[in-house]
Amino acid sequence: MKNFIRISMLACLLLAVLIVKAQTDDYDNDIARYLQISGATATYDVVFDQMKGQLKTMKPAVPDFLWSNLKTEVFDKEIAELTKQLVPLYKKHFTHAEVKELISFYESPLGKKLATETPKLSRESMQLGQTWGMGLMGKIDGWLKEKGY
Repeated sequence: MKNFIRISMLACLLLAVLIVKAQTDDYDNDIARYLQISGATATYDVVFDQMKGQLKTMKPAVPDFLWSNLKTEVFDKEIAELTKQLVPLYKKHFTHAEVKELISFYESPLGKKLATETPKLSRESMQLGQTWGMGLMGKIDGWLKEKGY
């Protein structure tokens, strides 16, 4: 009888562990899904295009097919790793219920539009920011010259 009770308790404990693990996996998967449907992962493509443009300038002899290979063999794998690292960060700031609400929003027409437009906004914002930053540096340089530096 004691063995039966011990086995039953052990079975209950294992079942509880499996339930918690399944809930954790659902939470992690929902965060990854949110990152996908929110346009966050598409924004990474904008970052890659920016990096590739800079790298092509620095290494013009590299053939185009290698840049494609770089994306699939290096960049995309690193993005997958980054996503894994982002999951605990999102868990720190959003409950599972909140992540589900975010997913619901991004499945709505407005959310889909936001997800579609986010990479475009990122690209345009980067270009605008670069131009603004160069202008700002000119002003700072001029101001420092006025001060004798």
